[in-house]
Order: sequence, then C-alpha cells, then structure tokens
Amino acid sequence: MKFKIEKNIKIINELIAYFYKFGTTAVHIDLNSDSKNSYFNIYGKIDNISKDELESLIDILNTPRQREVENYYWNLGGECEFDTELTLVGMMINSAKVTYIDNVLTISIIREES
Repeated sequence: MKFKIEKNIKIINELIAYFYKFGTTAVHIDLNSDSKNSYFNIYGKIDNISKDELESLIDILNTPRQREVENYYWNLGGECEFDTELTLVGMMINSAKVTYIDNVLTISIIREES
C-alpha cells in the first residue's frame, strides 16, 4: 500500500500524543509489519483515566475503517482538534483493543495493508 511507513508513523505519533495528554512520562511501542498487516502495541502508565474516557477511546479507535478517507486525508493528523485526530486513526485501522489494568493503558492495533 502506498505510504505504508508514513501512515504507520502518523498513527504512532497520534497515539503517543494521546498518552502525553494524560501525563505519562514513558510510552512503550512495538510495531511489527509484514506484507499483509501492521501490528501496533503501545502502552504506558497513566494515573486516573476515567471510565468515560476509556469508553470514548474504544469507540473512536473502533470507528469502521474508511479507506477513501485514509487515502485522501491521512496527512491531516496533527492539524485538527485532538479527538478528530484519533478519529482519523480509527478510520485508518481495522481493529483496536484497549485495556487499562493497574494504571497501565495498553492499545493494540491491527492495520491491514491490502
């Protein structure tokens, strides 16, 4: 897929910004990619994230993928309000799993490349 690396970097940047929004000082990222998929696993310690915020994050990241938006607007991230940027991420990925256990937020994402 065209611009695969650039799109993956954009997704990572938006997710890191989300963690920093909540005051984390250490974010850990694993990114693996093959010819079919990219796999993101990002986690960090966040104190006091509300249940409503977590539910909103899950909903936003599980927005149905919209390839037409991805193809034309993926480069807009960083130029919009924060929630809109996460919505763009949601439109660029296929699935997201979010967990928050012992003050550690973990976001696992799969993005199909075809």
